[in-house]
Parts: sequence; structure tokens; C-alpha cells
Amino acid sequence: MKIKLLILFLLSFGVLFAQKTDYNTALSLLQKIKASDYPESITIQIKNDEININQQCLGNNETETYTKILTEQGKKRKSQIFFYFDSDYDSLAVDLIEIIKPDGDKTQLDPTKILHKISQSSFSGFSNIYSETGWFLTGTVPNLAVDDIIHIIKNKITHKARMENNFFDRIDVENYSATLKYYYILNAPKDLKIDTIHINKKDNLAKFEETVNGDIKSYTCTFDYIPQIIYEPNMDDSDNFAYYIMLTTVDKWEDISTWYYGLVKNHLEVNKDMQDKVTELTKDAKDKEEKIKNIFYWVAQKIRYLGVDKEKNRPGFEPHDVTYTFKTRGGVCRDKAALLVAMLRTAGIPCDPILISVGYKLNHKAPCMWFNHAVAVSYDENGKPEHYLDPTNETSKDFFPQYEEDNTYIIARKEGADLQIVPISPASRNNTNIDLKIALDNNNNAKGSIKITYSGLADTFIRGALMRRSPTKRKEMLQKFVSNMNPAATINEFKISDPKDKNTNINMTADFEIPNYIDTDKPYSFVPFEASKLSLSFIYNREMQAFSLSERNYPFKINNTFSVDINENISFANPVKEISIPENINLDYKGFKMTSNGKLSEDKKQANVKVSFQAEKIHFSKDDYTDLKLKLSELEKYEKLYMISKVGK
Repeated sequence: MKIKLLILFLLSFGVLFAQKTDYNTALSLLQKIKASDYPESITIQIKNDEININQQCLGNNETETYTKILTEQGKKRKSQIFFYFDSDYDSLAVDLIEIIKPDGDKTQLDPTKILHKISQSSFSGFSNIYSETGWFLTGTVPNLAVDDIIHIIKNKITHKARMENNFFDRIDVENYSATLKYYYILNAPKDLKIDTIHINKKDNLAKFEETVNGDIKSYTCTFDYIPQIIYEPNMDDSDNFAYYIMLTTVDKWEDISTWYYGLVKNHLEVNKDMQDKVTELTKDAKDKEEKIKNIFYWVAQKIRYLGVDKEKNRPGFEPHDVTYTFKTRGGVCRDKAALLVAMLRTAGIPCDPILISVGYKLNHKAPCMWFNHAVAVSYDENGKPEHYLDPTNETSKDFFPQYEEDNTYIIARKEGADLQIVPISPASRNNTNIDLKIALDNNNNAKGSIKITYSGLADTFIRGALMRRSPTKRKEMLQKFVSNMNPAATINEFKISDPKDKNTNINMTADFEIPNYIDTDKPYSFVPFEASKLSLSFIYNREMQAFSLSERNYPFKINNTFSVDINENISFANPVKEISIPENINLDYKGFKMTSNGKLSEDKKQANVKVSFQAEKIHFSKDDYTDLKLKLSELEKYEKLYMISKVGK
């Protein structure tokens, strides 16, 4: 009830408040709020953004935030503050850090004393686009407590546009932060063409208007409290359903493609040393595929991922000359991608560099230069994309890791190219195949062997894990897989393929023993139904975590397509009179498929069972969740069933 009354209060003064929130108003509103008013939030803020740019899209962005701490978790999170900028493009000034206590007592902190400048490289994973001039100002806010308000003013000045003479910005109307009030204004020359694109627009959530005053055109957005998006594990990208507004000066994606082409084309010229290396790598190759493989693995493994001298024109996007990368044997994603393209072209294989947005999709309606990774694409005889290639994934057997699929990319092309999406691999590409052979003796014990073969994404994950483990730890990993089948199982002989060998898929084999494996109640024996244990596959366990919630409020996804095949062969100590195998499973529902079949051999000494599972789809609506969870939960009962055999003449 308190929340509804507060929203009504804000809406009733919407006309008055459709402007920047002043200091006294912000404090007055926030000081009245209690944690119980917003039980899903750890903080709540009021925010003002004012941006001023000139004809070249250079200018400043002043951001003012008032953040009230609602919980201990909010205190912990907001005690650490950081601000990012790239000194090649921006400068940043933190003008004010102020703490306002519930009793009105105010303490101003000196930003120069509590903030420390730290290189972006110290924040591994912040961005795939490496920049040695990317910096964080980071520090700790002392003596912060629940119910305090943090007041911060920062000013970022853009002295060089990422894409010259162009501007991009985004207003999140629906987001993960609880925002009581928001005010945004962009002031620009009225003859500077800026498109505003409303994505997933919902009426009456925000007020957006464009006004002209003399030579200045202003783009203004205001809104009051909108229920925040509450994060759920495995929820789909909120950009697919949440309302946001894009502002861009670029008319079409082809313009960005052409721009990037111009940025890289002069860096792709090869020298004799490079030509000789390409000849060496491809001289014994039987076909085009082997040529690509030899060159790809060389670039992936021999060129270290490291930042070198910064680029002069567009740092962060422009690669070094490929001859420089080849000579120094070092470079970041854009350098390795450019070198791979140049070497493949030298081998007669059509190839282009591409920019990709890893972890999110850009919207086709709103062209912007917001890519965070550089890779490459080669073409088939019809000029269609054949292989996506990411040489920064040094341990992968595959050219392109499957976790980078389903993302948007753009090709560097002279005539321009449209925004595209990396297609999703079929489930069979990301397969785990498990072969089990189990022999029973007259004392109800079992001896057996297991062979696990990984391909695609499963191979990439396991290969990387093996690379990081000692031989002892590798055995422990295999022991864990076998123990998942039966806790009493112990490994004898085992073998794990060399993760450095990229010519074969990773496979693991082991001989094992299990005492007291079966239960008996004469004349019946109860044999565990191992073929139904999809949980023997780590990738199955990983992806099925998407169904761990009781309900969902948003669209959700599994990370990748995948498949699991389990083949089980049981050898009995004596011929069996008959055997009952759990009934065949035939599931085909909303992208998930499962089949099973089993039979007894003619001599009645062996039973053979096969279970196959496939997940061919990754995106789902929230309305799919309950039915899917119910259907998939039915599969768990098969893991607890037995094959029942009867011994007799």
C-alpha cells in the first residue's frame, strides 16, 4: 500500500517534476523512504543526466545521482565506488562525493583522496575490447550506513568520438536498479541528425520529447518510479523485453561496416616472412579445411594475448599492422583477428575481420558502435559465411566457441554490410557420448568400463579444464564423473586424451569396480538403470540449472544447445529368463527431445540400452516455464528406476 501511495504522489506532481530534480527535493523524497517500501531493492536512486555536444559530437556529460542505502547488502555494494573512462577519448572529473545521514548531517569527501586510478587491465573481463588507456577511478566510501544517502556528481568530457562525428546513447526506462526519479537531457545542434528509436516501447512509462530553442535541439526524457527488473538466474537478455530508448547519428549498419573496413584495410598487408610462414603451414594440407585449421591453430597458440603499443587513430578498435603482430608474436583480439585474416587470404581463403557483441545482442533498428570483441569469418564457394573464427580462445579445438553464438556482428566490408547474428549450432554439435560396459558376477558385484567423448562446447569446456589441471587432478575429475554413477565405484586403469591434441575430440576412459552393485530378491535381480542418468554429463547439469526456480517472471534461456547419448551394455553372470527394461521414453516438447530403447540379446546374456537427449532451442517465454519444468522433471524418475531380470531355466 505504501508503494502505491508513493507512486500516486509522484504521478500527481508529474508536471512539476518533469525537469531536473533539485537538491532539496531529492533529499526530501529519499529521506521519507523506508526499506519496507521497496522490499525487492537494496538501494534506490534519483538521477539527473545532462549532455551537451557540438557538431562533431564532442562535449560533456554531467551525471548527478542521489542513492539511498536500504539494506546491509546495499551498504556493502555502494561502499565500493568506481568510475570508468578512456583517456584516449575522455577525461573524467568527480566533482562531488557527499554523504547525508538520516539526521541531515552532511560530510563531503575529497575525491582526490579516496579515489585511485587503476588500469582497466586490472579488471579482467570488464571488456573484450582491450585498451591500455582504459582507466578506473575506484575507492571506498568510509563509514557508510543503512539509510544514508550518497550524493555524487561526475563530469565526463569527450574530446574524441569513438566513431568520428558520431554519437550514441541509451536511456534505460526499465532496468535492474530501483530509480525513484530520472531526468535526461541531450542538447545538440539542431541540424545534427539524431535518430531516437524506442525499443519494446510501453505507453505511459516515460515522457520523451524533442524541442528546439534557437540553434539547439533538446531531447528530454523523464520518468518516475517504474518497478525494477528483478534478476533471475538464466533469465533472457532484458533487451528482448525491457523498454529502452536509443539515440544515434548513424543511419544504417552499413555505415559502421564501411567505417570499420576503412579502419583495418591498411593494416592487412603481409611481408615475405608471413608469406613463407603461410606456405610452411599449408604445404602438406590436403584441402581447404586443413589449411584453415593449420593457420588458425598457429595464430591462436603462437600469438600471445597481450597489449602492446597503443594504436594511433582509434585505440581499442584499430588493429596494429599485421607484420608488427607477426613479428612481436603478441596482440589483443583485434590484432589476432587481423593477422588471421591476412594469413588466410594469403593462403587463398576468402576471409574478413568482424566486430561482435559478446554477451548481448545489438538491435537491428538502432545502429551504434557498441561492439566489444573482434574475430573473423571465412566464406564458402558461394560467398556465404562458412566458419567463424576466434583465435583468442587458445585452448579450444573449435574455431569458434559456442558460447559466442547467438550474438550480433558486423563485417568490415568496403560496400558495407548489415548487422547479422551468429547462428546457433545444432544440438548434435555439442555432444557428450557415454559408453558403459558393465559385467556382473555371481556375488552381485560389477566390473566395467566407461568412455566419455566430448565434442563442440562440451569439448571446449573439458579441454580448458584439463589444461589447467595436473595429472592427479585430472584423475580426480574422472573419479568424480564415475562416482556420479555410483558412489561406491572405484577407478583402476584410466586414460585421458591429450588436451593439446586438436586433431581429436577429448575422451576419457576408465575401468572401474562396484561392490554390491545389484540387489536381489530371488528369483529377481534389480540392476540400476545407468543409461537414464543424464546427470553423468556435466553440460546437462549446467544447462538444466535454468529449471531450478519454482516460477519465472521473465523470459529465460539455456546457454547453448547440447545433446547427450548414453549407451549401456550389461553382461549377466548367467543367462536370464526374462528382463524388464523401463518403458521407452519419447519426449518431444518445445525444443527438448529424448528417446530410449533397450533389448535383451538372443543368448540372453546381455542387455543393451540407449538413451538420447537433445536441447535444440535456447530462448523461451516465461509462459513456457511451468509446463517445461513439469515435463523435464519427469525424466528424473528414470534415473531411479531399475532393470529387473529373472533368473531361471
